Amino acid sequence: MKPIERIALFIHFKKITPHAFEQKIDLSNGYFSKQLKHLGSVGSDILIRIHHAYSDLDILWVLLGEGQMLKHSEQESQQIDDIILEDFTNKYTSENKKLKKLENDFDKLQTSLSDKEKIIGLYEFMLNGNPPITSSSVVKRMDA
Repeated sequence: MKPIERIALFIHFKKITPHAFEQKIDLSNGYFSKQLKHLGSVGSDILIRIHHAYSDLDILWVLLGEGQMLKHSEQESQQIDDIILEDFTNKYTSENKKLKKLENDFDKLQTSLSDKEKIIGLYEFMLNGNPPITSSSVVKRMDA
């Protein structure tokens, strides 16, 4: 899409006539319609006029088609940033709580496993007279 077509989208969005647009930026009658019909280019002097007349229009969007058509005011941008930051903080806090709970559960499971290994070792010793099994001896047996 060419800049002239993006300007046409803006005019349609603002619900203004091409004639009113031409008058506001001091163009001759029919200039915009002719450029749009032939998909002509828009000069830098006209882009500057558009920028001065319509400060809410993002001129980079007109040129490149990237971003949003309308600029956000600084206050709106700050509010958006605050919402994003608050959302991130809430998610971080929630995920951090989950992580702490998982770490706590993991520690409990490790303690339980260690206790059970000791109990099994004691039973083996009582039954067979074998030395108690430890986690390091289990690894050695598996490697053997």
